[in-house]
Amino acid sequence: MRTVPGMATTTVENQPFSRIVEQRKTSSWSIGLPVAILAVVIVALLAWLAAKWSQSSQALTAAQQDAQQQRVAMGQLQQRTSQVEGDLVRLRDPGRTTLLLQSTAKPKKGAAAPTAWGAATWGELADGKTWVRLNAYGLAQPGQGKVYELWFEPASGDPIQAGKLDVSQDGSAFAEGKDLPGVDHGKRLAVALQDENAKAPGEIVIQAALPKMAPIAHASKVPAPGQQATDQTSAPAEKATPSAAQPASEPK
Repeated sequence: MRTVPGMATTTVENQPFSRIVEQRKTSSWSIGLPVAILAVVIVALLAWLAAKWSQSSQALTAAQQDAQQQRVAMGQLQQRTSQVEGDLVRLRDPGRTTLLLQSTAKPKKGAAAPTAWGAATWGELADGKTWVRLNAYGLAQPGQGKVYELWFEPASGDPIQAGKLDVSQDGSAFAEGKDLPGVDHGKRLAVALQDENAKAPGEIVIQAALPKMAPIAHASKVPAPGQQATDQTSAPAEKATPSAAQPASEPK
């Protein structure tokens, strides 16, 4: 009958080992569960930060594009404002001279005399270049594929296209050219009837010779305030000469 106590003793001896295993399992779950929850929270936080960063990056890119577009629009506006100011200055400028453009063609027998003529104002810009405004009258309609073009012929070199004339129903037209050679380099103004996109004058309708004029010195240098006094101070002092009214000192 010794077997029964031995089996009981064996059963009692196995109980401490099972408690150790159960405690290890419980401690593993108590440590692993918070770690897993913390890992999930960290992943979710990282995902949220990544989404926020992506949205902020897109918003920054959009803001940079808007700023670039605003800078371009501001530059175009400033350029347009400068151009309008230049046009107003030219419109108020009476110019250096006014020319009468007439036809030099002799009318054929039985044909009516040419009625086209024009008045052109030739002016000078501050940088030495010139501009021209032309009012033309009595022009016939150019016809299909033909245009009227204002040409500036310099004293040397090829003629320069100054502007296109759009003829109205009453035969009047206007043209303006700028950035032309100086007043001392002009030879002739002419209106030609020619093909569209022509690179040389066609049939001359009206013309006028340009007078020889001396350019105006627009960029005259004005001394800065205080410069004149500085120049006078830095100039060497003149030696004092005895006045003719003062008697010379007698030698002792």
